[in-house]
Amino acid sequence: MELYSQKEQQEYLNQMWRNFTINDTYEPGSTFKIFTSTMGLEENVVSENDKFVCTGSKVIAGRTIKCWRSPRSHGDETFVQGVQNSCNPVFMEVAERIGASKFYDYMIKFGFKSKTDIDLPGEAIGILHSKSNIGPVELATMSFGQSFQITPMQLLVGASATINGGYRVTPHLGKEIINDTGDIIQTFNYEKGKQIISTQTSERMKKILETVVSEGGGHKAYIPGYRIGGKTATSQKLPRGSGKYTASFLAFAPAEAPKVLALVIIDEPKGTYYGGVIAGPVMHEILENALPYLGIEPVYNEAEVKLDETQKMIVPNFVGMTSKDAKTFAKEQGIQVDINGEGEEVGAQFPLEGESINKISKIILYTH
Repeated sequence: MELYSQKEQQEYLNQMWRNFTINDTYEPGSTFKIFTSTMGLEENVVSENDKFVCTGSKVIAGRTIKCWRSPRSHGDETFVQGVQNSCNPVFMEVAERIGASKFYDYMIKFGFKSKTDIDLPGEAIGILHSKSNIGPVELATMSFGQSFQITPMQLLVGASATINGGYRVTPHLGKEIINDTGDIIQTFNYEKGKQIISTQTSERMKKILETVVSEGGGHKAYIPGYRIGGKTATSQKLPRGSGKYTASFLAFAPAEAPKVLALVIIDEPKGTYYGGVIAGPVMHEILENALPYLGIEPVYNEAEVKLDETQKMIVPNFVGMTSKDAKTFAKEQGIQVDINGEGEEVGAQFPLEGESINKISKIILYTH
């Protein structure tokens, strides 16, 4: 007896192999504030030190639209602080200064109404209002990433333009072809793409977004020795009031000359659902592994050099010790160990004796 009909099987298989990154659209929420900021700087309607006041909400065409911090407020803040605080009223004000027509034109420039042309099938495009239907309320909600939907890949492509000098790139999966002996037999070259914002605006955005990680809501992605920029988001899913959220974190590094751009999306998190809180640590782990893998070495400032997590140590030998002696020795030396197995003697360890590791890294001991 079949558990599922042929149609049901096909539907389950489609869902199993569905690539959310390009096949599905979602409301990006506060990660979209990157674009509202970029538009404002490019149009010269806002600058880094412009003053704003958050009262917890803003009245648009007779409708009260709240800041995420409501009923509390952010009070007086500069534009940069508004980005760090992810303050909705700041972005509503910036979008108002830009105007609906230009705001929409920039969304087209950033590619939210077209495919990215990535080398994968089944790509969707964004779902936007028509320009004629964007009134004051629609513009206000669009400014902080609501009332339209885009794919995660569209978000990444658009965000890359804000930090790469202003060029809208086409994402590709292939870099080169290597034969079975490891020789490169073909290298792919791709066009730089069309410049959609100025290099000056891109440089300003890199610096602003770096402060989101160093001083704002993205601090959980901070890694000593690396300059990281990014933006968090916590988006309430439709229908509003359902209690379901999407938490996300978009980040790039090194901030001064980006080589990696990443997006973490956690769909319908349970319990805590704030992007900076739950997606931030995931982004931290991704970049912590990716940056050294790419050969990008950390450069520590004076304060970071003194942190425990930047201190190095040489792994001692635990093999041959009893579990009890290994624990005692580790405690005396300030070393963290994790003992695996029920045996009385340490038979192996990882990392091996003599390797250099961070002082706060954990050494795994295997007993027999």
